[in-house]
Amino acid sequence: MRAFQAMKKDVVFVNPSTSIAEARKFMREFGIRHIPVVESGKMAGIVSDGDILLASTLREGRIDVPDRPVRSIMSRNVVTCFPTSSLRDIAAAMIRLQISCIPVVIDQRILGIVTSTDLLRIIANHPEAVGMGNGSGIDLDALRSA
Repeated sequence: MRAFQAMKKDVVFVNPSTSIAEARKFMREFGIRHIPVVESGKMAGIVSDGDILLASTLREGRIDVPDRPVRSIMSRNVVTCFPTSSLRDIAAAMIRLQISCIPVVIDQRILGIVTSTDLLRIIANHPEAVGMGNGSGIDLDALRSA
């Protein structure tokens, strides 16, 4: 399978001047963990829920999210892929780089995003797509007794 077959096409994004608090609000509203930062139509960076958590402070039992712009915490060197990139290559890159999403781009313009959750959903629903599914299963009882 290829990236274009697995990617989410309705990508929520922000611009570099969007506040961290606003980005967190979008993440919660749309149930996402990563938000691309786009400037002049091109990929400028990406912010994860972990980036936001690291930038925040705990105050009186609440997470206090700063009102600074996302440009102050975004990752600028974003690993991207093409629509025709294989899901196997995407998964291998995520594992090697310890990241959980890869935006799909052409000429720095974002077309979609593939997340680790998307890959797991494909494996669960279409095991033949990744050469798995021999019926060996997983022993969930072992997890319950641990």
